[in-house]
Amino acid sequence: MPAPCPWSQAPGDVLAWQQVDPEQGLSTAEAQRRLKIYGPNRTLARPVLSFWHIFAEEIREPMILLLLAVAAAYFLLGELGEALAVTVIILGIVFIEVGTEFRAKKAIAALQDLNAPTTPVLRQGKVEAINTEDVVPGDILVLQPGNRVPADARLLVSAGLAVDESPLTGESLPVEKHTRPLDPATPLPDRHNMVYQGTVISRGEGLACVVATGLETELGRIVGLTRRAREPRTPLQQFMRELSRVLALVALAFAVLIPFLQFLVAREPWPRAVLTGLSLAFATIPEELPILVTMVLGLGSLKLAREKALVRRLRAAETLGHITTVVTDKTGTLTANRLTLEALWLPGEGELLSPALARQDNAAGELLLAALLTQSPVTALEACDPLEKALAEGGGHLDLPREELLAFYPLNQEQRWVGALRASQAGATLYVKGAAEEVLAMCTGPPTREATAATLAQFAGQGKRVLAVARRFFSSQDLPAGAAAAGQDLTFLGFLIFADSLRPEAAAAVAAVQRAGIKVYLATGDHPEAARSIARQVGIPAEKLLAGAELEQLNPEDWDPFLQETRVLARITPEQKLQLVQALQAKGEIVAMIGDGINDAPALAVAHVGLAMGRQGTDVAREAAGVVLSDDCFSTLATAIRQGRGLLANLQKSVRYYLAVKVALIATMLVPAALGQPAPFSPLMIILLELFMDLAASTAFVIEPPEEPLMERPPRRPGRPFLDRPMVQVIFAGGLLLALAVGLAYQGLEVWWGPAPVPIRQTAAFATWMLGHVLLAYALRTQSLPPYRQGFFSNSVLNLWALGAAAVTLMAVYLTPLQAVLGTGTLPTGAWGLVAGAALLPGLVMLLYRPGH
Repeated sequence: MPAPCPWSQAPGDVLAWQQVDPEQGLSTAEAQRRLKIYGPNRTLARPVLSFWHIFAEEIREPMILLLLAVAAAYFLLGELGEALAVTVIILGIVFIEVGTEFRAKKAIAALQDLNAPTTPVLRQGKVEAINTEDVVPGDILVLQPGNRVPADARLLVSAGLAVDESPLTGESLPVEKHTRPLDPATPLPDRHNMVYQGTVISRGEGLACVVATGLETELGRIVGLTRRAREPRTPLQQFMRELSRVLALVALAFAVLIPFLQFLVAREPWPRAVLTGLSLAFATIPEELPILVTMVLGLGSLKLAREKALVRRLRAAETLGHITTVVTDKTGTLTANRLTLEALWLPGEGELLSPALARQDNAAGELLLAALLTQSPVTALEACDPLEKALAEGGGHLDLPREELLAFYPLNQEQRWVGALRASQAGATLYVKGAAEEVLAMCTGPPTREATAATLAQFAGQGKRVLAVARRFFSSQDLPAGAAAAGQDLTFLGFLIFADSLRPEAAAAVAAVQRAGIKVYLATGDHPEAARSIARQVGIPAEKLLAGAELEQLNPEDWDPFLQETRVLARITPEQKLQLVQALQAKGEIVAMIGDGINDAPALAVAHVGLAMGRQGTDVAREAAGVVLSDDCFSTLATAIRQGRGLLANLQKSVRYYLAVKVALIATMLVPAALGQPAPFSPLMIILLELFMDLAASTAFVIEPPEEPLMERPPRRPGRPFLDRPMVQVIFAGGLLLALAVGLAYQGLEVWWGPAPVPIRQTAAFATWMLGHVLLAYALRTQSLPPYRQGFFSNSVLNLWALGAAAVTLMAVYLTPLQAVLGTGTLPTGAWGLVAGAALLPGLVMLLYRPGH
């Protein structure tokens, strides 16, 4: 479908060109047909996630190449059985590590699919939200504030529409839009009847017909097939990467020192010493640390998604467990946001009227009609805002006059009211509805703002939402030039009273968060009494309250004393929400911010964890946030914090065990080498030990169920390092105890049974390690609770790993073919008592030694 200049054509001509009915939109079948022709509305090529692609990358990793060098060395030395065994183990390790990485990347890819943006379009006469990639030429877009434009489109209706085009043109101010045709030679920045992919609706509403998608859009031509940029590493991922580099140098130093000592002091043949060094380097270099973080964060984020918390950035998943303060809105989080128009209040009446009486009561009818006539054509087509929906339902029985819309004044940051200027026989009528105090300030005549203050406070104290409605008549010669000129000398018509029930689970969720030692602030643009009422119902301290007007008198640097005593802030602006988050962060708090609107985006982006509403949130809010609450519910935040704490705990358990066994292996090999004794493990044994060490850290610990009660503990102290002193103490204590246990079995066999062949002593050391590192894993699977309280069968993967380790140990001791490969032998029956006793040592001691708890 060749594209003429859509900006030079009238809306009707564009609709004819795209063969679409503006009142019906495309049919589902036609949309599918066009999707096959034009392809997905995508400007970035998705990376292909393939198991074999990861396998090809893994086989080229330095550690795997190191193992291949060991296999080659065995082959050159003529030890074909050992070479074959190393090759088999290499394949096993590669498949395990590829499986781990594939699982982590698949989890992250699944999160991206769950977070796929949607777009409201008109299909078959109804507005429906579809995947943005499914938008096709001819679709009728429904444009609303905060939404990102999904494709290039020609405007059909513009109701006060202004668009932020800075992502495309660099223009810093929102561009006002209209529907008039333009000259074909008009440059892109001046095409004010077009909206372009990637730009954002700043204010107003509109309808537009899509004329280009994907790579055919202006943005697509710029981007081309640019590869998708990787998400930057989280602080913990970066820390682990740097830590692994430092520890790799330490491990390499020992991997050189130990073979050197074996050759010089223990008189080991140099080929075997070199093989030991290569195997030791492979087993002790902590190359798994960065992937462990990705694994835990990726799988944890997928689990959070099942709990209705969609993680958009891994950084947010990492921080959830650290949150110390939550800043939440009222509507839609603590309340259900299912508004109903409960009553009408007329000046002078002193009583409430049902909306159903609007047909019988002239004043009530005028009030409700005026409110309905403030709606833009887009809202009239499909009311998406809960308040507009409630108004449409409450006034659905009235017949609206067909009055031409001359101008529309949308809600924005500067004005908390919406107005529509409509043509009338005498000229025009301006209809206005909005925040009661602001609309009353624009009115002349009774009642005054002061006279209605008590009435407003009464409704707000009951948790009601109140809108004021007003109007003004203009002659055809005296039409207002803009919102500032229109918004004065209005006639007050009355109040609309909306009811919004508290979410049934809100109070319990707030209590759960507060029990976890987290402070909760309620920050809303609503009336102070409404905020106080809701705060009291959910258990947020509301004795003291700060209003936005009071905050304006203070510098944000001076907020601290007030924030110590106050948890409820009302009638605050989006800028004040941002300043609130920054003020709390300046105190050292880890702040979670919940928001839904375009003006919440700065605070969401600045907060340590920004949480946006999934149902009623704008595209801009969702893009600024790290987590999207798909059910718009505060209780989901409580669940997410609990999961985040469990995720952090599992990562700590995984890392401390992983590093503890690395310490144990180095100590086990270093001491005999320094004493001039043969190595406790052969090179093949070392490689096999590494296989089981990685399996435990990468698969068993990451799915450990959380230790209860997670939400009864205070949050982790801000600034506390991941590798804190108690964790380092556990790593070295557990590692040295395991090394001591292996040393006892290795040396004790000769002490108690007399001179024993080296293979038998190595077998005792190998069996002690295999059993001891299993028992150490069970001891370290909990941080504060004893393992029996956690339940021995609550982690099936850990149990399977333990059974596998025990089975391999028995086979290595008693199966002749495996003995020949590993260099093991059959242990004397009595030696098993020594092995079992030594293996119990690290697990039992670490059950009793719990630093930091």
